[in-house]
Amino acid sequence: MFLKMIKNDFTRNKVITMTVFVFITMAVILAASAINNIANLIQSMSEMKERSNPADITQMHSGEFNQADIDQFTEEQRENVMMQETMVLLTFDGSQIHYGENQTMAGTIQDISFVVQNQQFDFILDLNNEKLVVKEGEVAVPIYFMEQYDLKIGGTITVKQGMYEKEFIIADYARDYEMNSSLTSSKRFVMNPADFEEMRETYEGELEYLIEFKLRESGDANALKTAYIEAGLPANGPLVDGQIFLIFNALSDAAVALVIILISMLLILIAFLSIRLTFLATMDEDLKEIGVMKAIGISKKDIRNVYLNKYRLLSVAAGILGYLLSFPVANLFNEHMKLYISSDLSGNLKFILALIAPLMVYFMIVMYCKKVMKRIDKISAVEALRSNIMEQGRNKKNRFRLLKNKWFSTNIYMGLRDVWIRFKLYRLLFFIFAVCSFIVILPLNVYNTMNSPEFSTYMGIGKSDIRIDLRKSDTITDDFNNLQQELLADSDIEKYAAFITSSYQIKNADGSWDYINIEVGDFTVFPLQYLEGRSPENEGEISLSYANATKEGLNKQVGDEVVVKADGTEKTLKITGIYQDITNGGNTAKADTSLGINASAVLWYIVSMDVTEGVNISEKMSYYQGNYDSAQVNDIQEYSSQTLGNMIDQMKIIVTAGIIIAVIVLILITALFLRMLLSKDMSQIAIMRSIGLTSQEISYQYMAGTLLVLVLGIIFGVMASNYLGEFLVNIGMSSMGATKIELVTVVWQTWLLCPVVLILIVGTTIYLSCKITVKEDLSIILRS
Repeated sequence: MFLKMIKNDFTRNKVITMTVFVFITMAVILAASAINNIANLIQSMSEMKERSNPADITQMHSGEFNQADIDQFTEEQRENVMMQETMVLLTFDGSQIHYGENQTMAGTIQDISFVVQNQQFDFILDLNNEKLVVKEGEVAVPIYFMEQYDLKIGGTITVKQGMYEKEFIIADYARDYEMNSSLTSSKRFVMNPADFEEMRETYEGELEYLIEFKLRESGDANALKTAYIEAGLPANGPLVDGQIFLIFNALSDAAVALVIILISMLLILIAFLSIRLTFLATMDEDLKEIGVMKAIGISKKDIRNVYLNKYRLLSVAAGILGYLLSFPVANLFNEHMKLYISSDLSGNLKFILALIAPLMVYFMIVMYCKKVMKRIDKISAVEALRSNIMEQGRNKKNRFRLLKNKWFSTNIYMGLRDVWIRFKLYRLLFFIFAVCSFIVILPLNVYNTMNSPEFSTYMGIGKSDIRIDLRKSDTITDDFNNLQQELLADSDIEKYAAFITSSYQIKNADGSWDYINIEVGDFTVFPLQYLEGRSPENEGEISLSYANATKEGLNKQVGDEVVVKADGTEKTLKITGIYQDITNGGNTAKADTSLGINASAVLWYIVSMDVTEGVNISEKMSYYQGNYDSAQVNDIQEYSSQTLGNMIDQMKIIVTAGIIIAVIVLILITALFLRMLLSKDMSQIAIMRSIGLTSQEISYQYMAGTLLVLVLGIIFGVMASNYLGEFLVNIGMSSMGATKIELVTVVWQTWLLCPVVLILIVGTTIYLSCKITVKEDLSIILRS
């Protein structure tokens, strides 16, 4: 009997049942695909790390040094060090790398280096995660540049510097564990040793080195770093912990997976509300049957199981389908991972972990259904046979009398009045509309924020029109001075500021010394947004990035002091501010010019500028790019875009997915709600038609009420995305060094385009739903 009742319920409520089924399936698909992505990420990162065998500690150094000193240090540290290797880098400016038809890489913010493979560890891989082997006359191009400049295997690049000029065939793409991410500022081209030696003979720049250490399993990384500093070994550059490369590689895909999980949780919430909505509608229709079952002695548990088994069956079927569909859906989000981490994502871990999603959704749905169905226990047989549970709470004092209406047409007023009278019923719809708006607006705001010039302030950079980076070259100091003199005399430049970044030693909280990159200059010209305090303006002042100020860093607050060592001289500096910076692992600082420049460890020079009103920024950028060959000239938006390129591309996918999901949910939920509401109001609709109201006029009543709820839901959803969404984004970005990001809201998108599109979708759904129902045979309705 119970099976027959369940079957009859499926047959009678096909639309409602399919709607709930779709929501549960979508939730399982997204949750399972997100877990699938995480499983793929864990497995592929593990494989890539095993194949590339990256360094645990890397000291970047520019200038000459004695390898014998490094070898001696390595022998002394054998209890910590298993292997040591030094990689030589021949670094070129982007303007010296030619491709296609007279095109160069001059616009890139990345340092371009040519290298040969190491012998022991830190291997650069091909797209099959095999160690790259490059023949003479060939080169392997980093994936980052392959994407940015659309470089194809079989194509060519030409390197030109002074008397050196040689064309190389692109033989493969380089998958580089240490420098894959756009967040790292350097990229390595792999070439044959013979070609490398030929290039090195005529190389005009200063040689750069990666002094790399591979630790033993029991090795102490902190002890090794401290010993390296105390030994006074080559350190004209940052000291990088290998853990940062893991974070950079996984960041984009992990962020996508977390956002997908958030959306899937919202869908599960919508599924809960849909079940509640359909259950109340079903109870309203089946109330007399429930009364009969209670009257003949059927237990409450058995009656609950009649309805509960339906949702159990739905959850099992949706879980199986969602699990199977999650794998092709996950592939849509795996393209970045396939390119940058592993082309083969066929591991078995994802099949096991993805089962968590359908099992979790099943138990959540069943537990929620049990809670909702406790209503059945509260209904006595007598009450069920003589009353309607859905009518409870409707006998409010009517404050919206038709006679008092002076502002709206009668049909619109009746629709608005219905929302007030049956607010408990409409609040479910309001909440779902708000969630859908949230799913659309939050990813859109994040995407706009990443593409905004203001995002530079979260990268430790003041907002300006143009940024010029001068990298290591023989003429870098002269170029830097000449550039400042030219800017001073250029009437097209409204203001500018020059900054020099050097590597300094700084005393840690435990009293040991570590390296830190400190930028020196006037930070009042293009100020940052500080979490606390202000920029360094006077002698002996410094500001720290959030990552450096935390307990995991220097454990300092505004007003504290730090000790910095430059050229052997210790200086005590007062901390005036803490700012946000997601570059270089967030470990940066900014100091007043009184600190002085650590001339032996200068890393780069930067000049920021604003042009006067009416000046063409692109033309001014082209002018300075042409006059300074070694310079990298970008506007701030382009600089941010290149740095966050991978994350921005991933966010585009999420924005598109969010819009598609929201549209599907809106259509199904609106149709479901209207079907339930119109079914319940059928007798009322028949009475209105019998006294002369047309089907169109009745449709306007339901459209007015539902659209009012939609507008309120959109307003609530937009506000939630601005405040709650901002809170969630800041939690996610705190690990990168930014804890207070203000999302950029494009007003015409948030308050005009999105609401209009949502209103059109819902309005069309309401119109079609009402059109079908209110035109049914009047005589049949009245007889029933």
